Amino acid sequence: MRRTVFLRGSSALIMAVVSGWGQVALAQEEARANTSGSGIADIVVTANRRAENAQTVPVAVTAVTGEQMRELGISSGADLNGKVPSVFVTSGGNQRNVEVVVIRGQGQTYLSPVGVVNYFNDVPLIQGGITAIQGAPGMFFDLESMQVLRGPQGTLFGRNTTGGAVLLGPKRPTNEFDGYVQAQIGNYKDREFEGAVNVPLIDDKLMVRAAFKKVDRDGYTKDVGPQAYGLSKVCAPPALGTLGSCTVSNGFAGKDYDDRHYWHARIGILARPVEGVENYLVAYYAKSHDNGSGFIPDDFRSHATGNPYDLSVATISAMAAYNVNNPGAPIGFTGAGIYAANQLASQILARQATLGPRKTAVNSDTFEKTKSWGIVNTLSIDVSDAMQIKSITGYQRLKQNYNWDLDGSILPILAQTPPFATPAASAEAPDWLVGNPGDSVNVANSSLFTQELQLQGSALDHKLQFVVGGFYSKQKPEGLQATGSFNAASANPGTFYAITSKAQAVFGQATLDMGAFTPGLDGLKLTAGIRRTWDKIDGSRYASNFVLDPVVLHRKLKSAATTWTVGVDYQVNNGLMLYGKVARGYKAGAFNYAGADFNQITAKPEYVTSYEIGFKSDFELGTVPVRFNANAFHVDYDGIQRAAAMNHPNGCDTTIGSAPGSEPARCDLIGNVTGLDQGAVTFNAGKARMRGIELELVVQPVEGLRISGSYSYIDAKYKTFIQNVSGSGLETRIDTCQGEKQLIYGVPQALDFSCIPFQVTPKNLININARYEVPLGDSVGTLAFGANYSWVDRIYNGSTTTPRDDIHAWMESYGKLDLSLEWQDVMGSNFDLRLFGTNVTDKTYRTNAYTGLRGASGFTQSLYGEPRMYGASLRYRFGASGN
Repeated sequence: MRRTVFLRGSSALIMAVVSGWGQVALAQEEARANTSGSGIADIVVTANRRAENAQTVPVAVTAVTGEQMRELGISSGADLNGKVPSVFVTSGGNQRNVEVVVIRGQGQTYLSPVGVVNYFNDVPLIQGGITAIQGAPGMFFDLESMQVLRGPQGTLFGRNTTGGAVLLGPKRPTNEFDGYVQAQIGNYKDREFEGAVNVPLIDDKLMVRAAFKKVDRDGYTKDVGPQAYGLSKVCAPPALGTLGSCTVSNGFAGKDYDDRHYWHARIGILARPVEGVENYLVAYYAKSHDNGSGFIPDDFRSHATGNPYDLSVATISAMAAYNVNNPGAPIGFTGAGIYAANQLASQILARQATLGPRKTAVNSDTFEKTKSWGIVNTLSIDVSDAMQIKSITGYQRLKQNYNWDLDGSILPILAQTPPFATPAASAEAPDWLVGNPGDSVNVANSSLFTQELQLQGSALDHKLQFVVGGFYSKQKPEGLQATGSFNAASANPGTFYAITSKAQAVFGQATLDMGAFTPGLDGLKLTAGIRRTWDKIDGSRYASNFVLDPVVLHRKLKSAATTWTVGVDYQVNNGLMLYGKVARGYKAGAFNYAGADFNQITAKPEYVTSYEIGFKSDFELGTVPVRFNANAFHVDYDGIQRAAAMNHPNGCDTTIGSAPGSEPARCDLIGNVTGLDQGAVTFNAGKARMRGIELELVVQPVEGLRISGSYSYIDAKYKTFIQNVSGSGLETRIDTCQGEKQLIYGVPQALDFSCIPFQVTPKNLININARYEVPLGDSVGTLAFGANYSWVDRIYNGSTTTPRDDIHAWMESYGKLDLSLEWQDVMGSNFDLRLFGTNVTDKTYRTNAYTGLRGASGFTQSLYGEPRMYGASLRYRFGASGN
């Protein structure tokens, strides 16, 4: 009922606006017959798997050209924040270069598939095994265009998604000699070099384009060492390949975090051997190696509760740090020891508040390494003037390793460390899963093969357009994969995992212009599409710290779904198109390698049904060209995947009912005295609904001046959210929608969390952009002034906790201003000089908030956005671009 009321209200508003503008557009129809509309440059998109003017596509899509991306300073996914309606990009609690795109509230949950897939040249990018990284740094340069599709996808191409898709289209080789080279310098010792060259080897038959980019920049978060926190030593993890507790270290003062060091190379080869046959091969290779992200601790549980005798993992870790600095007077699990540890934790917080968000100190020598490469081949064969067969084949590899201090503090609370193989693991699990001592182990090491076959065509004098096809993908391990850990000052060599995911699908979509039957209905189009998907997951894991089920082999999860889309659109005139659509989306289930309970080691799929109405318009107010697009949507979201910590009874604690001597043998072997296997669970929480509006505007009030803007509003709420929560010795209560509940040791209780704010979904997003070009004559060049302001509403980052328990989970709203000045064709030459500044007001804002303050771990931390950045770039264009 409410969905109907919302859509009716939105429809009435849209139709009222359209009615007025429609008359304006009709009056201008004759004046601009045979033109694209307002005079504002059109952008070609491939949202329907064919090249079309974005203004005639009945889809919520934001598209920008490669040149516009340069003007807007978009060089990574994180740069989209505030610039695209209903889109927010977060690290998802991971390292900064893990960019999780969230569209209309749908993104990615720990160890589950992404809800928004990034595509490169029509192939879904490979996803990391633990983090949700897609591809590698540097994917956003030398592009023809970037398209952000909002809403469920799958009836036309590729992988099925619930939230949307980001399409990155690399610049294709052309039949002209062309290229550029560019150098950039900036603060934090920013040094960037990029270039591209296009060479036609055989006229209109064989063309090649090669591109390269290298980025080196110091970090803006500095390690100030333990001395800044009143300590002299840190409790560091033992050397790689060894186990144990603290290694006494002087810390890592002087190291910088949030640095950038990567390079990316790409080559494209376009061949047209005979008329009607085209083959486009593009390959990329990228490597990055940096010091990791600068997480800043926000709070510890003992401080937040005001209880100096509170006991959490943070408290235990503070004991270890205290003892490293006071070897002659160590503390333990006594009242005095707990008090002293929590006092140290409070001291660290007080010092951090003084140091601010750009200084920190950690207890581990952190780093992040990623290597990724891929080959994509697209073969197109024209069967006839109205029919084409297209084959899209992709193969990609991803290897990732890191040493990651999750808590971001000097205390040894939680860390993921480089994994390694051990004799103990080899004795309990097969070699293909855990290897042998000395074998190479990575956090991620996998491959992705995809194959898509399409038949595209038209009939009825091009009034009927259709696509039918099939899709297959398989991601599998290519080596040993694991995550080591150093939690509560205790090292674990690795939780090993091997996950193979297969997807098969058939799909089809057709659009019929009713003008095929009578001229009076010309421009009225009906669209229908359907997809059938089959997903299979085969997961294995070895968790040395679990008593029950440390080894899980070939746990299988199968799912299948039929998804669809139906829609209608009407091209009223050259400057106005109305549309409405309903789409069903689906995202596959997940295997959770960190699951403590064998019966809850997988999660089921999630589904969305999206309802959308909107219009796209081009018109003139007097002589001022205007483009205005608007849409309203309502989304029903079912089977929502969420992740949380899990405490699973393992029988090791004789105080909770087991007879002495009856404990599992592994209790003594691994030294478990808590009676719990503590891991994580990915589960299906319940249902939600989202509804909102999205607006995009472009105005050219005078020659050379372009003003654009966008706005989105989302109201997202859970309808049901049930979470099974059990207690532990470190976690005895939790806040719920019915108030505070006491937890039962190792016994799950079904609790209601439907009142918590929806995760990573800013209610309002605003963007305003202006660009003014001033020609100074052919002998001088052109000056271009650019300004971009984006505003992001506050965001709740907690997924399974209430704001009362996670008091730092709300990330404050912020506005960010970027400015640029470009001198094109400097003194009539082929040089372009550009000065730029991002976040010029030096706004301090958070991009991610780690939650779980009142949980067993007992800490929270934040990741902050970039400070003020400024610099200059010089580009030289040659060949066709220089002409």
